[in-house]
Amino acid sequence: MISSTKIRVRYKDTDTMHVVYYGNYLTYFEVGRVEYLRQQGTTIAEINARLWMPVVEATVRYVRAARLDELLDVRCWIGERRRARFRFDYEIVNEGGERVATGHTVHACQDPATGKLVGVPPWLSTIMPVVAVDLPTPEEPDGERSV
Repeated sequence: MISSTKIRVRYKDTDTMHVVYYGNYLTYFEVGRVEYLRQQGTTIAEINARLWMPVVEATVRYVRAARLDELLDVRCWIGERRRARFRFDYEIVNEGGERVATGHTVHACQDPATGKLVGVPPWLSTIMPVVAVDLPTPEEPDGERSV
């Protein structure tokens, strides 16, 4: 499943050139991730009661500037799942369909009672199926993406 969430670039998200400040893309990823879970029928609060999912790695690749008042589409999916971790992948496109940024966050699974790392539980695997998405690299011409 690939979720889609719309975000309007707010004034507070931009620098003096009215371009989105680079650190805000991680916030956009977080909004996409939380909405992904909601679209799968659960909330981050419900998950946190059973399991913590700390971010252990984050990557953003900036393709073109997003600007004040643009409507962005944050697309989010599960790109990889291993025994005790998984990866959310992201693509942000503007209202003209131009790619703005791509990236990922890797999350560990942690037991809230003990603080110990645990395997991805079956109930979480069920709501987070892995989706293979082939995004062209920035050096390649923007083309169709295959899912």
